[in-house]
Amino acid sequence: MKFKHYLESRLNSMLLQLGPDNREFILKIHRELFKGVPLNKEEYYKLTNLSKEKADAILEKLGELDAQGNIIAFSGLSLIPTNHRIVINGKKLYTWCAIDAIFFTEWLDVASQIFSEDPIDKTPVELQIEGDHLLWTKPYPLFISWVETIDACDIRGSLCNHVSFFASEKTAKQWLENNPDGKILTIDDFFESTKIGIQCC
Repeated sequence: MKFKHYLESRLNSMLLQLGPDNREFILKIHRELFKGVPLNKEEYYKLTNLSKEKADAILEKLGELDAQGNIIAFSGLSLIPTNHRIVINGKKLYTWCAIDAIFFTEWLDVASQIFSEDPIDKTPVELQIEGDHLLWTKPYPLFISWVETIDACDIRGSLCNHVSFFASEKTAKQWLENNPDGKILTIDDFFESTKIGIQCC
């Protein structure tokens, strides 16, 4: 499955409402954040090539700012620690959800090592991906929680906060008991396009 196309479709509904002609600016912002330092707003405005009003509307929905007003997270990629750490070319960043780390690896066409933990029993999780190829996971098989209905105005709250890696089917099923509207997939399912569905509400 080509994750970069899937990531774009996830953002498409919200961005169309706000009016940008394309989504290439998101990739540019991610590349800036991968330098490991906050992005100031003036540079952000240049990268979006949108009116200040539209750029601010997108930032309000997809970004996080530090106390100085600089961008420290945007559309799933964060300089601030989360439960999911991604290492690319020796640089350490974080993602809002488990799957963002996979998406970004292909979207940026890089090799990455991803570190997380099972939210139920805290078992460490590790996987390595190169572009759109999964190289290995530890443990294996690896399970992932998923939801198919999201709020385009609150992607992090409605989707990202519910998507985690699970080290065993047992802990994945424990999560599912408390989240009956969710579903459990394996890591291999995310490399088969027919297994993932999503709807915007």
